[in-house]
Amino acid sequence: MKTLAVIVARGETNNLVQVATLLMAAVGSGIAVRVFFRDEAIYRITRDGAKDAAFSAGYRGREAQVRVELERQGLADLPALLAQIKEIGDARLYACSSSLAICGVDAAALLPEIDGVRGLTAFLLEDVAQADRVLTF
Repeated sequence: MKTLAVIVARGETNNLVQVATLLMAAVGSGIAVRVFFRDEAIYRITRDGAKDAAFSAGYRGREAQVRVELERQGLADLPALLAQIKEIGDARLYACSSSLAICGVDAAALLPEIDGVRGLTAFLLEDVAQADRVLTF
């Protein structure tokens, strides 16, 4: 089975939707995915942070209409998207241990769809090293 490793650092809604749709396509195609959330993305994989819908500057002035379109397409609920990805195929989602510490986020606050907390070195040596492709967002 092919494997895709993904490192997610940016936390804007449009970035996370892009990641989620890519992951859906990958697992739907039989590709295993290993995802490492770090930096500002940590805030968005918490129960409270997943409700935030901040967009990057490119969407300024269009946020409301984009939110409506994401709702219409079933892409507005990050926890539901992550759960769907895990239901479709082989997906493991991790939070970076040092990013949790830097951001002041307790692991207990993470979404239930997150499989665990890992260090960057472990992710690099185990998941990235075995991946056929690596993407960063």
